[in-house]
Amino acid sequence: MFKDNKLQNLSSVRVLYVEDDMETREELQFMLAHYVGALYSAKNGREGLELFKEHRPDIVVTDIQMPEVNGLSMSADIRAINPEQPIVILSAYNDVEYLFRALELEIQHYITKPISVDRLLNKLSDITEQIHLTREVEKSHKLLAQYKLLVDEKAIVAKIDIHGNITYVNQHFCELSGYSEAELLGQHYLFSFETTEQEDLLKELKNTVLEKKKWQGMLKKRTKAGNIYVVDVTVVAIVNAQNAIEEFVALMVDITEVYEKFERLSINLKQDLREQKHYLHEYERALEIGTSLCVIDTEGTIVSANKNFSTTLNYSSEELVGQSLCQLIQDCGDFKDRVLTKVKHQGYSSRVIKIIGKDGSYHTLSTVIVGIHNQQGELNSLMSLSHDISESIKLNEEIIETQKELIYVLGEVVENRSHETGLHIKRVALISELLARKYGLSDEHAAMIKTASPLHDIGKVGIPDEILHKPGKLSDAEFHIMKKHADMGFQLLNRLDKPLIKMAATIAHEHHEFYNGKGYPAGLDGEHIAIEARIVSIVDVFDALGSRRIYKEPWSDQDIINYLNSNKSIQFDPELVDLFMANIDEILYIRNQLRDD
Repeated sequence: MFKDNKLQNLSSVRVLYVEDDMETREELQFMLAHYVGALYSAKNGREGLELFKEHRPDIVVTDIQMPEVNGLSMSADIRAINPEQPIVILSAYNDVEYLFRALELEIQHYITKPISVDRLLNKLSDITEQIHLTREVEKSHKLLAQYKLLVDEKAIVAKIDIHGNITYVNQHFCELSGYSEAELLGQHYLFSFETTEQEDLLKELKNTVLEKKKWQGMLKKRTKAGNIYVVDVTVVAIVNAQNAIEEFVALMVDITEVYEKFERLSINLKQDLREQKHYLHEYERALEIGTSLCVIDTEGTIVSANKNFSTTLNYSSEELVGQSLCQLIQDCGDFKDRVLTKVKHQGYSSRVIKIIGKDGSYHTLSTVIVGIHNQQGELNSLMSLSHDISESIKLNEEIIETQKELIYVLGEVVENRSHETGLHIKRVALISELLARKYGLSDEHAAMIKTASPLHDIGKVGIPDEILHKPGKLSDAEFHIMKKHADMGFQLLNRLDKPLIKMAATIAHEHHEFYNGKGYPAGLDGEHIAIEARIVSIVDVFDALGSRRIYKEPWSDQDIINYLNSNKSIQFDPELVDLFMANIDEILYIRNQLRDD
């Protein structure tokens, strides 16, 4: 069942429901109307498409096989209008061919018939959450664009390529320098400086930014008319995902008037003002990097926090002051020491952290921690600038889970058509994952095998019923047809360029190969057979022998063990057989937890 707040979320969405069976349509229409904000119903794909064009609903729920225009044809037309449109396919177990066409349309949501009302409402609630998350992400992107516009309007900005040539300037730069945009683009950023007295300073600037550190200082330049102006400049390197420098950004503040006043003051007063001004600009530059920040001392204690940071964690700014930032971070470990070390060496530290809010909820933050130094270059404090990426992380995880759910739906289709229980594929999945880990594969690799293995017999959808369901032994001709399911499964799955589906295609193709090369369909031997297929092969045989089938009674555990041992190095990888026997108690436990009733 689902929570009340999930039901309440459904009231914010509009749903198009397309079903040709009048009794089913009226029953489901009556139920959905109580939950969704608006419901539009159609009896075929042609009517459904017209309603979609007229109302542009948030979610489309459709049957596959319908008169006039079927559900997939309608879905293709809808996707041509809106490629991101969420669509839920209602499919029967004999709709496998249509399911693969739905995969090609990149439809991610499926519910098998007969329809469970609870499952449908849960599916609609999950999609509604994804819609809300997507809208929030779009809102954040627009907000960031507005922040960029604000910076561009209020600051003097230039972008410089890796060779030091100007690639972008805003209007403020043109007005200050007296040059037009066309005159500035392509010029080296270090042109038009006053005399040669700044050569050492310019050399320091170049060396610092090439080391991916930010540089801050005052520079004297000449306008096109020959007048001197002074700017307080921050230059930072922009790096790509491989940490290679792509370009530089310079943010400048016109301090000509202030500088001229400073020149007339005494040396001591000038030094004091510069120090105060230095700290002011350090904080201002940090503020420009992000909108959610807190300042901590060198011991990690929060000194101050702005409204965005405190609101994210459901604290007030006053409640956060005095707390240890490290204590709010999940799995903090030696966070403070690592951050301090990196900040001291390169001036900043960037990382993704999970932080605990006041209500106990976790937030995933993309964080940059910048060192704030005094005039003598000593580290005075640190500023944390963060962006909450929790929604994006959750959305990505839900997409991955949807792919896994689809694989299990297809696996259940095969098992139902073969008159076998869906528990068989679950047992094969769990035991295959266990054996993969014992073999030494990574947790990620083992998890992929677990997810992909349910499709090992997907090719059986193409085998005639009279052969698939024959109670007795197959004739040579019938067995020749049965063996084609390995190639059929590979052809069905291999056309989808998804890592999980590619692995499933390999398992479907090779899980009947023998270690001695006498298997089918390609006669592969030894380690020429993919490790995933070798693992699923032994697990599939183990579980199949221990299960009741239309053509046989279940074998005893001892008979199965004897069969596996006698076929070591013949049908099965000998190392995997030994691992299987070494962990037989754990394997039997998994099987017994999921026994068929």
